[in-house]
Amino acid sequence: MAGLTIYVSSVLSLLLIFVLKKILSYRSNPNYPPGPPGQLLIGNLRQIPDKKPWLAYTKWAKEYGDVMHLEVMGDHIVILNSSSAANDLLEKRSRIYSGRPYEDVALTTGWGINITFQSYSDKWRKNRRLYQQVFRPDAIVRLLPAIQQCIGIFLGNLLGSPERFMDHAALLSGGVPLKTLYGLDITSGEDPLIAIAESATSTMDTIFSPRFIALLKCFPFIMSVPRWIPVLGPVRKYIEATQKSLEDLREVALQHAQRNVESGLENDGIVLRLIREVNMDDINPGKEICRIKDMAATAYAAGADTTLSSIDTFFLAMARNVDFQKIAQQEIDRVVGKDRLPTLDDRGTLPHVEAIYQEVMRWHPAGPLGGPHLTTEADNYRGYYIPQGTIVLANLWAITHDPEVFPDPDDFKPERFLNSKGHINDVLAYGYGRRICVGRHLADTLLWLTFASVLACFSIGKEKDEQGHEIDIPEAYSDGPAFFS
Repeated sequence: MAGLTIYVSSVLSLLLIFVLKKILSYRSNPNYPPGPPGQLLIGNLRQIPDKKPWLAYTKWAKEYGDVMHLEVMGDHIVILNSSSAANDLLEKRSRIYSGRPYEDVALTTGWGINITFQSYSDKWRKNRRLYQQVFRPDAIVRLLPAIQQCIGIFLGNLLGSPERFMDHAALLSGGVPLKTLYGLDITSGEDPLIAIAESATSTMDTIFSPRFIALLKCFPFIMSVPRWIPVLGPVRKYIEATQKSLEDLREVALQHAQRNVESGLENDGIVLRLIREVNMDDINPGKEICRIKDMAATAYAAGADTTLSSIDTFFLAMARNVDFQKIAQQEIDRVVGKDRLPTLDDRGTLPHVEAIYQEVMRWHPAGPLGGPHLTTEADNYRGYYIPQGTIVLANLWAITHDPEVFPDPDDFKPERFLNSKGHINDVLAYGYGRRICVGRHLADTLLWLTFASVLACFSIGKEKDEQGHEIDIPEAYSDGPAFFS
């Protein structure tokens, strides 16, 4: 009974503090950017959908503009719905827009291993240097044989069972980080190591939804709540299950690699090499090993989510756009020939393949809101006040679906990336500023080679019914996180 009394008292104290904070904020009332009116105390919490919030933000932008203010449980949120606003703040003023919110949520749930959720600090800078060491362009070149091996397996699987292309794509997107990082060869999309990554990434939509974040903000002591307490008890159990999934993500593949080495098998994976290079005479070598594990787990999870999403989008787009697909295939036949697969050396001579790649990234970006930024100082923009500690989101969906920049934005039109000379115009793909995706070179290489290789070997079309009529393919997408920033 004493425990329950303490629990109730803590809840009431937190609510009192929150109400006082709201009263003080209402008194100040600075000139925030425009946005939809919220409700007392909770702000816009109930208006922000848990699923596909970027669509709601894009709709609201038509009324409130490209710089929009929301408020959730006392937290200020600014949504940037145009490329100009995103560049002005996240690129040109990156010094004060490179923080990260929700670090406490990440640490509570286990997602603190991911650099995406780490605050802009010396720790983040040190971790980012490790990522850059592993994923910089010249390092990716050394990974090309492993990447091409995985793509070759993918093509063979497509030939054997094309109807299972999504399973084969899961094997490719998960197999590349497992091969390059851990030195593991995965032969099935149903491999338990693939399932581990999928299980971990599946928690992100819930953990980082506005309602879940608000819940943890109101009850920061939730991991001390008895599991039998209604509402909060099940939340604690969910967090514990998430922590277990992330621990598996961090440890199981590494354990497989270590057992292989102990059995006498050769392992050329990055992780074991980096661990061997750790100076065990340092003050805290275990901390360095933890950083390596965290980096590998983050890359491992990214393959299971964002890379897979882009590959699936490519297949959907090609099945629905056969004419442009044929043009790209003819280009490959003419430039590369039919006796080998395209390589990165061919990339500059295949503008139609490049246009397909760019349009896939624009049409359905794998991370429609990118990673959230946090202001480390107060700022003024266009006469609007943006407080210190404001969460800032670049709505990549709105930016890449701006009809002024991309006419007919909902249509897949690779030709929009071909100018009169057949060259490609730049398009946003991997984020902004100091928090730009550090794994972008690996993702870019893997996706382009995959698209080009599939186009060189296969024609993609819609399935037909018994009467020979094409079966239309609906667009169905779930939420997706953004890693590596």
